[in-house]
Amino acid sequence: MATLRTVLEAVLEKDGWVFAPVEGQATLAMGYKGEHGMWSCYAHVDEERSALVFYSVTDRPVPERYRQAASEFLTRANFGLVLGNFELDFSDGETRFKTSVELGPTDPTPELLRPVIYANIAAMDRYLPGIDGVSRGSLTPQEAVALCEEGLAN
Repeated sequence: MATLRTVLEAVLEKDGWVFAPVEGQATLAMGYKGEHGMWSCYAHVDEERSALVFYSVTDRPVPERYRQAASEFLTRANFGLVLGNFELDFSDGETRFKTSVELGPTDPTPELLRPVIYANIAAMDRYLPGIDGVSRGSLTPQEAVALCEEGLAN
């Protein structure tokens, strides 16, 4: 049986991702360029739990004065999402999207891992214009959700 990390690396390589291990961690780091911007991604593997956690992290922290509005926007964006959720670190303004899977006794396969990766980057790309607008103070949380969910961000 292949390890979760081996299968993950094979998926990333096959799909053309450029990634590097994070020293001292069971994590791979990579970047992604979507339709609405660029951001960092991290894939953390916990072999003991047979779990994969995938993060997309924006490159600009939310300024302190806009964190409450960003929190409201992310809460509104999270409502109804099927796979994954946004997170905001109130101490430094880091914004990220997280998807995960715990496989238990199931062998890891590309078909189980790809949705964790691609649902993640799709959500970040969809909501990035709203994150940026709320973080600059140019959009209210409600306006930002409408922009992202009604396809006005294209």
